Amino acid sequence: MPQLVLPANEMNEFDLPRVCIVTGQTEGVVFKDVKFSWYPRWVSLFVVLNVLIAALIAFALTKRAKGQLPFTEDAWKQWKRGQLLFGFSVVLAIVLCMGSFFLLMSGLRENGTPGLGAPGIVLAFALPITVWFLFLRNKGPLVERIAEGQVTLKIPSDFAADTIARHLVAGQALPGAQRARRSA
Repeated sequence: MPQLVLPANEMNEFDLPRVCIVTGQTEGVVFKDVKFSWYPRWVSLFVVLNVLIAALIAFALTKRAKGQLPFTEDAWKQWKRGQLLFGFSVVLAIVLCMGSFFLLMSGLRENGTPGLGAPGIVLAFALPITVWFLFLRNKGPLVERIAEGQVTLKIPSDFAADTIARHLVAGQALPGAQRARRSA
């Protein structure tokens, strides 16, 4: 997936061209409200020490950006459906993992075999990964970083990335032109 760097304040219908960031289509494109959040991935290392510490550090370092991005209706629905299914699969995985852990412990205590607990734990980890690959991967923008007023996204369409990047560069004044305006 190509990477696209957008100024956070230019994620809107006025500053971006009408090209779907998922499919690259230019017909039937509408701008939809999006919200992104990002925190440094090294924060995950603190989970080993304590989940609460990791959560607090992630909360403190989280950067947020919101705006509008161009989508076709089908691409938007597919991306939103994938996000919903992924969230549901994570919740289901947590419940399944806890239930499987109790089955595992009770089976080991009673007859010394793991019973259905071990496959349940494996399924709990496999479920969100499978849902992500089937319904979310390459279906919409993926935030890579938010820093210094810029949002770095990975988007599925090479054509859209090129079109938007060229559009943003064309809208910037050249350094020489800026100096000429200041002296006039």
